[in-house]
Amino acid sequence: MKELKILIVMVVLVLIGYWGIEPLAHSIMHKHIEEAIHKYNLPDYEYSDLEPMPHSIKGDAKRGKEAVQMFCTSCHGIKADNIPAPMDPKTAAESYGVVPPDLSNLGALLDEKFLYNFLKDPAKATEFPKIAMPAMGLDDQQIMDIIAYMKSIAKKDMDGKEATIEACGRCHSIKYQKFHTETPPNILKSYLGKVPPDFSVIHRAKGGEYIVAFVNRPQALLPGTSMPRIGLNEEATEKIEHYLGEIADPNKEARTKIGIGVLLYMLVMIGLTYAWKKKMWKGIH
Repeated sequence: MKELKILIVMVVLVLIGYWGIEPLAHSIMHKHIEEAIHKYNLPDYEYSDLEPMPHSIKGDAKRGKEAVQMFCTSCHGIKADNIPAPMDPKTAAESYGVVPPDLSNLGALLDEKFLYNFLKDPAKATEFPKIAMPAMGLDDQQIMDIIAYMKSIAKKDMDGKEATIEACGRCHSIKYQKFHTETPPNILKSYLGKVPPDFSVIHRAKGGEYIVAFVNRPQALLPGTSMPRIGLNEEATEKIEHYLGEIADPNKEARTKIGIGVLLYMLVMIGLTYAWKKKMWKGIH
């Protein structure tokens, strides 16, 4: 019985070390991150700091397409509607600092409230004064029409890889997946001050909680960062975080299953060893 008690104490200490030390270290070494997440209630999918949408105004997708063709297609392509980008990626990047996004799937990726505020005042919504997108002077009806059009053409069943490339691929590479940013790195460095990080193992380096909070509101976690708030909705954020976790540690699921199997095997062997010990020593005690 004494040996069993010692084993239980060791197991408890190991579990505390495995599940307790890392969170404790994180809370001490990255205290400002924990404080920012708590202060701004991140992730904030309500985008509480932004102006509410005019829900009394209903958008019309047909009028929205006309507005997009009038105000947006001089910079943006729309593959979903067979509208090509007006410039090749290199020329566009040299003109704006980063390749303007194709508008096909933003209606599925971005939160409606964020998109409304972005179309009204891009710099304010993104918390990024250097953004190349100017305020277009659109009224609320035009904005709601554009949102209706963008939602009508967006792909509804994107997987994590597609969502990641659509939302992040203009600035970030994923070299281990053989994906390279649309914008040339030297242009990104000139525009943002440095080349944005590669996403291949970012999930292992930063962790899922940090990634979700940072994407939701970059300036809250890292004031002065060159990363703009991009306004992803909850579904898109979860898909991207899950995909980044998969590619950063593709063998995690298999390793977890093996680990559980090894632990079960050890428990069985411990039980058999203890039973054997009791039988062999029963005449001594």
